[in-house]
Amino acid sequence: MEERTVTCIGINGEKAEVPVSQLQFRPSVYGVIVRDGKVLLSSQWDGWDFPGGGIEIGESITEAFAREIKEETGLTATPGELLRVGDQFFTHPNTKAHCHTIVIYYTAKDVSGEISTAHLTDEEKLYTRAAEWIPVSEIGNLKFYNQEDSVGLIHKAMEQ
Repeated sequence: MEERTVTCIGINGEKAEVPVSQLQFRPSVYGVIVRDGKVLLSSQWDGWDFPGGGIEIGESITEAFAREIKEETGLTATPGELLRVGDQFFTHPNTKAHCHTIVIYYTAKDVSGEISTAHLTDEEKLYTRAAEWIPVSEIGNLKFYNQEDSVGLIHKAMEQ
């Protein structure tokens, strides 16, 4: 019997048929942080994404959320309202690993501090610049590096 495959999507939309046995499991959590008509976005390569990333083994979702927001933005925050849970198959742009992820998107509460790159990992420093508050009026023109309806998530976060 032939092994089942899934289609993994790369950073530039390229597709790869990957046997399920070659997938790495990588649950992730992200913050959709909107305030004063602006959304906080992490600059990645020549585009944008929500601050967040992989949940480490033994780490709670809340801990991962706080750690990832701090790493990628310098800010402290805790998860607010749950916006979306879904799954995706992707090829990691740095490691080239094929991943199955459960993605969790929250708004954020108790946001404080100053934007900084001081907490980026060495790997993140290769492709990430300082996070920015982007006017919501400009989000339709941005290149997002995720498989989500990013504009829709931002609007949903604004309704919370």
